[in-house]
Amino acid sequence: MIPDTSKPGVIRRTLQGMLLLASGRRDGMACFDGTLDAFGAALAPQLAFLVVGLMQVFLQTDKIMALIKVLLSLCVTLLPAVVSHFYAQRWGRGALWLRYITAATWCNWVVVLISLAATLLAALLFPAIAQQPGFMAALVMTAAVYELWLQWFVARVGLSISGGRAFVLYASVLLATLALYGLAALLPPHYKVLTDLLQPMIVMNNS
Repeated sequence: MIPDTSKPGVIRRTLQGMLLLASGRRDGMACFDGTLDAFGAALAPQLAFLVVGLMQVFLQTDKIMALIKVLLSLCVTLLPAVVSHFYAQRWGRGALWLRYITAATWCNWVVVLISLAATLLAALLFPAIAQQPGFMAALVMTAAVYELWLQWFVARVGLSISGGRAFVLYASVLLATLALYGLAALLPPHYKVLTDLLQPMIVMNNS
């Protein structure tokens, strides 16, 4: 069977792969290409947001802090690729890495889309529940747990490694991310990480 390499075909296979992996189906990995172009396409949406953020730096009153936020976001975006490549090479899974990191990058959007859909549905169908102070906190916690499972599953399937190694890989990504934000908070001009992270809940509670 000749794969459909047209743009609509690639988009369809990407969405299919995301849905399959999101539901725990390992065959979703076959929907992704293991090429640099495919990985670049997966990174493109996140990098586009960063470019927009960089352009908005000049409109902010605290330009230094705004620039730090953009640079932190760039580092966090690239960290999974750097950390997973290290482990893939160490475990002899280098040949599988490009397909894995492409799938893992696209699957980041699954959690975002599910969270948005859950928020909109709750606001439309159960507005009283959506306005409760604990709703956003529960949604964020549920999304975080699901993201942990999804990235663990994609690593285990994509790199053909054990569950323990998949846990080590993703835990390393999380620890490296926390270390970056920790340094940003400790060093001048002291980025207030928790304030930004809790902002969605604050907005929801005040609305």
